[in-house]
Amino acid sequence: MNLSAIDVNLVVALDALLQERSVTHAARRVGLSQPAMSHALTRLRELFSDPLLIRVGRQMALTSRAEALTPQVAAIMHDLGRLFGGRAPAFDPSRSERTFRIATTEYVQLLLLPQLNAALAVGGPRLALHLLPLDARAADALRNGEIDLAIGVLPRDALPSDLRRATLFDDRFAGLARASHPTARGRLDLPTYAALQHVVVTRQGANEGVADDLIASRGISRREVMAVPHVFLVPHVVTASDLVATVATRLSRAFSSLLPLRTFDLPFELPPLEIAMAWNSRTEDDPARVWLRGIVADAVPQMREATRRKRI
Repeated sequence: MNLSAIDVNLVVALDALLQERSVTHAARRVGLSQPAMSHALTRLRELFSDPLLIRVGRQMALTSRAEALTPQVAAIMHDLGRLFGGRAPAFDPSRSERTFRIATTEYVQLLLLPQLNAALAVGGPRLALHLLPLDARAADALRNGEIDLAIGVLPRDALPSDLRRATLFDDRFAGLARASHPTARGRLDLPTYAALQHVVVTRQGANEGVADDLIASRGISRREVMAVPHVFLVPHVVTASDLVATVATRLSRAFSSLLPLRTFDLPFELPPLEIAMAWNSRTEDDPARVWLRGIVADAVPQMREATRRKRI
């Protein structure tokens, strides 16, 4: 493609259309007339050989191609803003229809999603949040704009130098058993703990099964009689059997508040579980992503207060 034939103003129009999903609102956003924005959309459809915006019922929706373009165009707009204006374009969460993508674990989802959902409902009612599994591709996904943020166990020394990181909170580990379990009571000794029947979480992403990995690294051998792919299956398995699990303390308390379960102390110490968020340094100053990191950080003390009241 001959790049000299591309009007940079089309990038601005495309960003507005992707964010607003409305020709009228996009035109107002960038100060164009509605006919001018309609003309820009026609040219963009020709360039991409895709309708980009389609009518679904009474609303306009993005095509799959447009959804894929959204993070790329946002990154381009960020770079253009820094190149020509010294700062990225302003972000108004109350009007934006942007979709944020966060790669994280089931554990983090359970703890922070209620607070994040509440923050979006108040501060960004037209925003959308897509949660994706945190896996080994997270660094590349942050670099190419597939995700805006990664949240999980992200050791500082394991992150590439072009990614930024901030610690959110710590947690520890505890045992989980059904309330009427005949053995799992109080603080067990190591032989008793090892002899219990254990359910473990298989590694689906970069962070799942962290407790199991730490236990294995200490040379502790357990009777692992069941493996499940998701941590949310653990409480249901444990409730209906004599199996026990070793999970993060906040998870064990959360599960115990919902089902007839109880936690018990482990007969050994494990390193604390440190939860952090990571992002791409190249888009660090993007106002939308700054806002996103802010509501994630604000969700942590709210989560602590909520879990304190519920003993989670």
